[in-house]
Amino acid sequence: MAADAKQQAEDFKALMEEKIRTLVGEFAEGKISREQFNVLYERYSSRLAITNHALFSGTPEAISIVQDGLPTVAIKEAYTGKAMGMVIYHNKSGMVIETLGDFDVSVTTIAPILNDFSRMMSENRLIDRHFEKIDAKQWLLFTPGKFSTVVTLFYNEPSQEQMREIERLHHDFEEANRTALEKEVVDGDHLAYPFLIFIKQKFKR
Repeated sequence: MAADAKQQAEDFKALMEEKIRTLVGEFAEGKISREQFNVLYERYSSRLAITNHALFSGTPEAISIVQDGLPTVAIKEAYTGKAMGMVIYHNKSGMVIETLGDFDVSVTTIAPILNDFSRMMSENRLIDRHFEKIDAKQWLLFTPGKFSTVVTLFYNEPSQEQMREIERLHHDFEEANRTALEKEVVDGDHLAYPFLIFIKQKFKR
């Protein structure tokens, strides 16, 4: 990768990261609507993923995709696993906040891990993400947070990059919705969902 192209990608990455931080803050302060948040977050996250792929692969064509604003091609190249759906649990109440995409997994399958997470939280122990294979092509990723726990269903094994991406989205979800998540009961209809960009990838061709 030429030095000028690499610098251009680094600058664009920093710009997208700053835009995402600003957007999260604006929603948390009530300055933009939920619809505005979701549309803008998808745009910025797609471009950030493209830029990361360009820097990792060192391919000039990936950088040109960033410049041309064509996210679908680069995202398809960057990810092999597909996030089919997810369920978000509220740690304080233990209730489901929202289910996104297609999450057709029995509660009995995920309950043991969630119970382990709850026990470790009550003991103030550090909890790391957990993933496991549940059948030939399906994997579950458990991502704990301060206020919520996200369980993501993948078709094919998720890469480390994908798991890190879920953690980033989860962090932004908790920051954007901090005020609501601190309450005893959460109304999922009024929250912003950064995860939508990740789930929607499975529909792209």
